[in-house]
Amino acid sequence: MDQPARKRRHSASSATEADVLIVGGGPAGLAAAIYLARFRHRVVVVDAGEPRARLIAESRNCPGFPEGISGPDLLQRLRSQAAKFGATLIQDHAS
Repeated sequence: MDQPARKRRHSASSATEADVLIVGGGPAGLAAAIYLARFRHRVVVVDAGEPRARLIAESRNCPGFPEGISGPDLLQRLRSQAAKFGATLIQDHAS
């Protein structure tokens, strides 16, 4: 018999220990994850996978990219960098 959804979520989330839980994997959440993980904090980012930045065709307002960068490319770079420093990225809804 299947467990109630609330119980499953609690069981899954308790399996990962973290110093910091970041809800939202947009540019701000991922930047926070990068800085915290670089300073050896155990970071978990929970993201539904639908940040608004994914809709940006090209942004010329992003430091380090004077020629511009698309939202999806920026998100991918930030995710990779956060993971490189040890942040755990979980695609799910926080409740």
